[in-house]
Amino acid sequence: MASHRLLASTPLTFEIPSCLVDRIHHCRGRLGLKSASDVVRCALAGFDYAGFQTPAREQCQISVRLAPDQKRMLFKTARQKKVSAGELLRAALEAFSAAASPKAGLRATSGKDGQRPVEKAAGKKPAARKK
Repeated sequence: MASHRLLASTPLTFEIPSCLVDRIHHCRGRLGLKSASDVVRCALAGFDYAGFQTPAREQCQISVRLAPDQKRMLFKTARQKKVSAGELLRAALEAFSAAASPKAGLRATSGKDGQRPVEKAAGKKPAARKK
């Protein structure tokens, strides 16, 4: 038998876009519901779970190497701003790519001193195969 504790209503936290929060408040007022939880319960009660299909996401995962000081700054700022490091990284890339448009004439820089990355010398050619 399920315990009373499992049946009790407990708060759930979800991250949703602010425009969706506005829509919740709009529905709440229009339908005369008492709370945002009421709106969510109504939405879930009428939702077609069987027909749900995950929307295609145009994202991919990348791995990058950062200098230790740059990594510290990224995570420190993320904590201070109360956002994920990924959110800051995406914002930085958006700003950089906008500034790097052909019109802007931005040149790539790397490192704390703003110097261009050093080109590595070409590697040695592989040894000739013995016959």
